[in-house]
Amino acid sequence: MNSLTCSCVPRLDGVSAAELGRLFPEPSTTAPLLPLLQESGIDGFNLWSIVVSKDGVPVLLLPLFETRFDLSTFVGGWIKKSLKAADRLIPSLFHPRVLSVGLAVGEWGEIGIDPQMDEGTLDAACKMAFGTLQALAAELKSDILALYNFNRYSILPGDVFKKFNQVQYGSCARLTIDFSSMEEYLSRLSRAARKDLLRKFRVARGVRVIRSCAVSPFLDRIYRLYREVVQRSPMSLGAHNRLFFEKICERVPGTEYTLYFVQDELAAFNLLVVTPHGMVDKYFCMDYGIGRKHNLYVLSWLENVRTCVERKIPLYLAGPGAEKIKAHLGAALIPSFILFKHRHPAIDRFLMAWPAVSEKILSRLGFWPVASLSPPGVPTRDRQVPTHVRRLDPTAQANARRRGERHQLQEKA
Repeated sequence: MNSLTCSCVPRLDGVSAAELGRLFPEPSTTAPLLPLLQESGIDGFNLWSIVVSKDGVPVLLLPLFETRFDLSTFVGGWIKKSLKAADRLIPSLFHPRVLSVGLAVGEWGEIGIDPQMDEGTLDAACKMAFGTLQALAAELKSDILALYNFNRYSILPGDVFKKFNQVQYGSCARLTIDFSSMEEYLSRLSRAARKDLLRKFRVARGVRVIRSCAVSPFLDRIYRLYREVVQRSPMSLGAHNRLFFEKICERVPGTEYTLYFVQDELAAFNLLVVTPHGMVDKYFCMDYGIGRKHNLYVLSWLENVRTCVERKIPLYLAGPGAEKIKAHLGAALIPSFILFKHRHPAIDRFLMAWPAVSEKILSRLGFWPVASLSPPGVPTRDRQVPTHVRRLDPTAQANARRRGERHQLQEKA
């Protein structure tokens, strides 16, 4: 009989760095990133963890965050006024308290699983963890219980798809570096895209680029650029504190900044995690006026692709957002999803009965775009997954297991 215990702890209390590394193995950066997120904090968020242990050793971990979700912050005009009025009548629907599994930042959600667990133990651990999750949601009086920003390659218990509503959320862009030069990369793009890139690159020739892990002299400016982007973003759920940007290079292996200067002024920065497995684009933030004038977004993309080619890095994971531009630049898009249910049975029954309607309404209101369905190709992770734990695309999982592929890149945070 499995001697399993389950606990809900603030932050990551009681889980060591070595244990996190076992639950979130490389090339995932979640193991070093989680403690930094817990230490630095995120404005407006409470962070928790549900940990299942066997004989006192953690074997499964659900990272959790709790926040208030004000739907009116994502829209404007008459819709915003209408939602504000509706908020006063039904706050649990229009300004809900949300308890979510996943990472509040990063490319997609991830749960920690001991890769050595047998099927029976994993089944029991999942049931125990999600039972504790339900109890915590009831204790906190959460209006919505969610699994945030998971995708077709995320490992999740199969029965959550029967109990939760599912809507598309957005896409994470990925570019496979299967070319040996920038000339070959450009040759694969459309003629219009090549012409556009070359024109923008000529405008950006006066920009000075520095790659560094030592950014203390520029940290105030970096954080100011970040906060300005957060304030402009219609889909920002919260904001990092300054400590996150100060400590990330020393806490997360492979992290580096690319700094873009225009006339000696720091106009943009790109926060990257670069390993032999791939390059993960965490944040690109720029002064909007200067950045548009000098095409800094396109310049940063070309700089990252060039770095991948020179270092023979096989994959550039460009993150969510700006999907049309990234597809224009040759990236494939990995759709993401949110699984959720409401604590009021009547509301939840409506959402379960009419998932297409609820997704269409949310998309029309501008809360998130309908994700592109471009096939992503190679899975990001391919552990041996028991039959009761499945990915969002079971066909892709089955094909990957038959081929015996190993994952090429897994992120988070």
